[in-house]
Amino acid sequence: MRRTTLALIVTASTIFTALAATALPAQAAQRIDMRVLLLGATGTEPTFQAWQAQLQREGVPFDAVVARPGHTPITAQSLSTTLPDGTQEARYQAVIVATGGLLTCDATPCVSALSAGEWAALQTFEATFHVRQLTAYAFPGPDFGLNAPTVSGPLDNQTGTVTTTGQQVFPYLAGPVQIAAGTYGYQATPVAGAPFNTLVSGPGGSSLVGVFTHPDGREEMVQTFDGNQFQSQSWLLRHGQLAWVTRGTYIGDQRNYLELHIDDVFLGDDIWDPATHTTNYDETAAVRMTPDDVAAAVAWEQRSGLRFDMVYNGGGSVAQQQANAGADPLLDALTAQRAAFGWVNHTYDHPNVDCSTRAFIRKEITDNVAWAQSHGFPVNPAELVTGEHSGLANLVPGNPGTIDPPSLDDATAAGGGTLPAGNYDYSVTATSANGESIGSTTAVTVGANGSALLSWDAICHATTYRVYRSNAGANAWSLVGTVPQPADAFRDPGPVVMSYTDTGATNSPGAPPATNTALISPYGENPNFQGALADAGVTSTASDASKPYPVTPTSTTGAMYPAGASFTEGGFRAVPRYPTNVYYNVATQAQLLDEYNYLYNAPPAGVCVNSAVTTCQTASSTWAQIVQAESDRIFGHVMGNDPRPHYFHQTNIAETRVADGGVLYPVLDAVVADYRRYFAANAPIQQLSQSAVADLLARQNAWAAGSRQVTGYIEGNQVTLVNAAGAISAPLSGTEVGEMYGGMRSGWTSLPTGLSTHTAALAWPGTVVPPPVVPPAPPVTQPVAHDRTPGGPGPVIVPPEGQQGRTPAELRRAARRAAKKKAKARKLAAKKKIAQCVKRHGVSRAAKDPRSKRHAAAVRRVCRIKYARALKPVRRHQTSARESHRAK
Repeated sequence: MRRTTLALIVTASTIFTALAATALPAQAAQRIDMRVLLLGATGTEPTFQAWQAQLQREGVPFDAVVARPGHTPITAQSLSTTLPDGTQEARYQAVIVATGGLLTCDATPCVSALSAGEWAALQTFEATFHVRQLTAYAFPGPDFGLNAPTVSGPLDNQTGTVTTTGQQVFPYLAGPVQIAAGTYGYQATPVAGAPFNTLVSGPGGSSLVGVFTHPDGREEMVQTFDGNQFQSQSWLLRHGQLAWVTRGTYIGDQRNYLELHIDDVFLGDDIWDPATHTTNYDETAAVRMTPDDVAAAVAWEQRSGLRFDMVYNGGGSVAQQQANAGADPLLDALTAQRAAFGWVNHTYDHPNVDCSTRAFIRKEITDNVAWAQSHGFPVNPAELVTGEHSGLANLVPGNPGTIDPPSLDDATAAGGGTLPAGNYDYSVTATSANGESIGSTTAVTVGANGSALLSWDAICHATTYRVYRSNAGANAWSLVGTVPQPADAFRDPGPVVMSYTDTGATNSPGAPPATNTALISPYGENPNFQGALADAGVTSTASDASKPYPVTPTSTTGAMYPAGASFTEGGFRAVPRYPTNVYYNVATQAQLLDEYNYLYNAPPAGVCVNSAVTTCQTASSTWAQIVQAESDRIFGHVMGNDPRPHYFHQTNIAETRVADGGVLYPVLDAVVADYRRYFAANAPIQQLSQSAVADLLARQNAWAAGSRQVTGYIEGNQVTLVNAAGAISAPLSGTEVGEMYGGMRSGWTSLPTGLSTHTAALAWPGTVVPPPVVPPAPPVTQPVAHDRTPGGPGPVIVPPEGQQGRTPAELRRAARRAAKKKAKARKLAAKKKIAQCVKRHGVSRAAKDPRSKRHAAAVRRVCRIKYARALKPVRRHQTSARESHRAK
């Protein structure tokens, strides 16, 4: 029968699929499994790892195959099968190849990691089932519909442009595609007259991303530059490429999220002093938002279209009112604008609850909710952020990772001592097992034969307290006493009040340290924490996304959740929040610039020490560099299908009346500017409440753990999902599920056990007879370069596996011998299966009864018929590998 050729051409009239073809003679129906095949030569290619990460982020089922020597071969049988009813089933709906030709260059010349037979199987599979291929990084050449490159080397900071056709594939992009610094790639133009559609164009008419339609109708997207998962070009293109290669219907979902938590609202925060390169803990120097800062926050929200979630401490406002005859202008300003912000409970007084009792923690949570409700703030009682993420375990104490100095609540003079009359300075420090904090100081005037009474609240994680005295202004200190931490330092009303009376009787040499060395060792979760949250009805609480947490909460050893993981304990889910280098103790650009450089410069300019987690900078950063680095970090999280919040502090949006105040705004402005530059209006940044974040993280975690129990397939425009486990939610794109976002509909759907069906927006192409085109040879191209060195190795020919140097006649004889050997093996296997079939039916050759003999003969006849096909001789025209491929 003559076979008809169909060339599927990508046009601008469709979003994620080719033009519908005219009807052609149909074969058996086709079923397309909703699974992606990812191929790499080594598994270390940046593009291979980037696509692994992207598929995992979106929740796409996939198989990653690294074609190292000895890998399981890719065959027609591994790619497709035929169901009992004759339906042809493709095991994959898309193929992603990390680099063009999957070349390895361990020896000279470079060779493909796949054999000629494996490439032929892939090409036949793609042509038969209309499966698209993405080559994530290719050296331009005729195999991809491109001319030889005109430029080879770094493409640092070049900008590609999404073409008119490309806008159909990347409908969520506004136009420009930024190529990140450190990117190697090539510029090449399409071959004249070739069926090649440029999607992202580069300088000189080059095509950086395009679609090439092969002579046999296969569609291949080709990208001519590298990209790891952290580079801007990958952030921008991966989602659209995934939608194209899967024809717009796949298991998975993508959104761009940015949650902005502002901690410590209504409190005053310590502030960095650039003159001394230290944090000033003096309460009189603390920075607290003003009504002007509230107005600035509202104005910024209106400009950006984004929302701040105010993570508040009501006790801070009450303290302000008590000190100012009932007045708190900040409360008045925020009450008037309460609908402009989200509100999240940060406990009433912001205590560290690592050591607190169950009753105390519960009261801090519920009192803050009651206070907010009394002022009309729309707070969800089920959401919580504890001060310093305390209460939870801390395996990597940091930020700052030291005990704060005690706060001297009271210092009064009394009699009954031996102190001479005069003015005295007192300083109290706290010690840990590792060192001593800086001191909290106060001044006292004492009469003749007097004494001084000092008091302060107990500090969690402290072991002792040291009291120092100096004549006022002299700065000549003496150690006058040490107070141990009592065993019951934390009770239901809160931390006990520590006290010390200096009578002047004793002293020894010593002075409070200039730096805080009271480091905290790793510690487990407060045993009272889970119960307190359950009592208060809390279902989500914040954790630090930069830290791991133990699986056994009260332990510091054993299995742990990796940094950034969301996990459950008791009745609550931990919602990881991202810290940034916009520190809690900075309000102005000058403060942040000084602290940043002090922390990241090596001595003597700073205190940085290179380690496994810290790389010291070799020169001080400029303000512009800090803004770029922090905004890029945040932007990367936005692009990661990642709803985890970023947290800042009220100091960061304070001091807006100062020229360089409101230090957070330039960073966020840079994020918003980049987003608006790259993204169309149909893909706005999504912002969720903390409870909604917890719910989404729970669904993502459950899907990552249980997705292997769910399979899916496409038949025309019907999507069938098969759930072999219990009820689970699945992400789904390109059907009626969810809402429109970025040019396509997607969302989460609840799957019952068993089958559920959905309708695809675009049907899979109709089944047609493959064209009578001899499959092309494996890609002939150059290996791609991943470094910044210009140029590259010479052209490489990929020889068929085991056939180097043979003549055509020798190849034909070898193919015939291989076919005969295969047929013989097939016969032996069939005979074995017939014998097993007979045995299963309980038939014995030794049967004496005639009826038993007739039954045995019938059984053997049925078994032989069942496996007779395998006993037939191999037809002559199937002895050549190439002819066999064409005959299928």
